[in-house]
Amino acid sequence: MTSDFDWAHFRRAFGEDPGVLPDGEVLGSTEHDWDAVFAMLHRSGWKLTTSDGHSPLPHNRRGLAELESFAVWPVDGVRVNFFPVPDAVFFDVDLRELVNQTTVDGLAHLMRKLGTTLRRDVVIREEGAGGAPVLRYTVATDQFSLS
Repeated sequence: MTSDFDWAHFRRAFGEDPGVLPDGEVLGSTEHDWDAVFAMLHRSGWKLTTSDGHSPLPHNRRGLAELESFAVWPVDGVRVNFFPVPDAVFFDVDLRELVNQTTVDGLAHLMRKLGTTLRRDVVIREEGAGGAPVLRYTVATDQFSLS
């Protein structure tokens, strides 16, 4: 599966000195969306673990310790960290792991699965920034856009 955007354009979109862990969000999501996220992830075939990187991911958020994050590897070498907070579906990814088109395509595939599962747009912003998204997956058009 291809992501519809080029790895080089993706890297340039984050600028010369980006934060290492850009922030992802499923727009308009709530705590009620986590069950659908867990179900989708368990169907995905991806490696899923709790924050320690080794323990299997429980089948729902209630199986995690309070404020415990979990990790998803949508492609070898790319770890996406999820933070099951009550107010939204949040995640981050390490830009240093996005080293070629295959790794960016893996991230895009995860974003598309989140968006289509929850029927909401998915964005990635610069680390710690609440501003405009650098990358957006728009579910209504099934398209990605880079700033």
